[in-house]
Amino acid sequence: MAISADQQKVYHKIVTDLGADDSDARRWAIYDLEQFPPEMIVDHLVAGTRDDHRAVREAASEVLENVPGELCLPLLTPLLGDKRIEVRNLVAVLISKFGDSAVNYLIAALNVDDEDVRKFSADILGLAHSADAVEGLAKAIYDPVSNVGVSAAEALGKIKSPKALPFLMEAYTKRDYVRRECAEAIGLLGVAEGAHFLAGKVLDEPDLLVQYAIVDGLGNSGDEQTLDFLDANSGSFSEMLSEPVALAYLKIAKRGKINPLRRDAVPLDMLIAGAATGEEDYGSLLMECFSADVNSSILLAFSEIHDQLSSPVLVALVKASTGMQELLKFSEHMIQHADDWVAYTAIENFSPASEASLIEMVQRVLVGDRTMPQMAAMKRIQESELPDARELVTDFLDSDDEDLRSLARAITG
Repeated sequence: MAISADQQKVYHKIVTDLGADDSDARRWAIYDLEQFPPEMIVDHLVAGTRDDHRAVREAASEVLENVPGELCLPLLTPLLGDKRIEVRNLVAVLISKFGDSAVNYLIAALNVDDEDVRKFSADILGLAHSADAVEGLAKAIYDPVSNVGVSAAEALGKIKSPKALPFLMEAYTKRDYVRRECAEAIGLLGVAEGAHFLAGKVLDEPDLLVQYAIVDGLGNSGDEQTLDFLDANSGSFSEMLSEPVALAYLKIAKRGKINPLRRDAVPLDMLIAGAATGEEDYGSLLMECFSADVNSSILLAFSEIHDQLSSPVLVALVKASTGMQELLKFSEHMIQHADDWVAYTAIENFSPASEASLIEMVQRVLVGDRTMPQMAAMKRIQESELPDARELVTDFLDSDDEDLRSLARAITG
């Protein structure tokens, strides 16, 4: 595209300013380039991404986002090997913004001489989520530089294309240094065939870190057949893997809409050991299992480790135990729990066989000094319509706590 003589003068002035000592002058010169055709400015903008001043680099990156990919990407990909990490990171983020249009350039970059360019190209391809990159990345797993192979395997997992499965399974078998990354990637594909492959490897795997990756992969891709495998082999894993295996078990069950606590072959010891770790994700999954109709003997087994369970799990367990006489002692014990949320829930759901036992519980709580449990006890009096217990709240008619005072007045009428 031709420009006028006047524009030529402006352009040359801007190019001169790009070499100014003052970084602000260089930054504004970058922005001034936007008025000219992309093919005239792309070289200057790419050079700007390597400027010593951060503001200039960021300005160049900002303007380059509006330059056609076919013009700037061939110039940007070599900069993934720049000696300065701040330049590499800036260029990586910029290239990733071009999405699908950058994929072919990055695939080609997997074969250049610079190992840093190959590695960063693999990383960005993972973020691009393009199945077109699967075969190129599959070849890159065998790169003579291990870091490149690792990035390629990780990228295949992030792309999540089933097309990658045979390549990852083969690489797991042939390349020891990427076994962990291949196992994780296989799991991320979410294909049951991948889980079956991993299940066949986990017990014979000598590297604990790879075992961790396999177990995580099973959790992400396993099916009911995988649950059967874990049922049969729950005692074969090392103690260090007990919680990850239990977590994988619950993740598989949730994905398959199966309540593992209702399975005939439920590995109860493993699930209880997992609960005892207090791991938050595990607790969240376990709470969902408690919310369904679960046999009281299973709930009782979990109640026996109540001192190792987190408050959210205890709350779910208390709710699930409502009305079960076998767990009445557990529920009664939770009324005294240090966490007000647990105590409140236990009071709210306490269901003894006799009204006298309920009144005795309410009285015991009301003479305490904790506001939330007292509120729960007073609500039980109100909701259960216990006339014999109304006199227990008279001391609260003049309470300093407005909520307690209002509730006591509502009960006494």
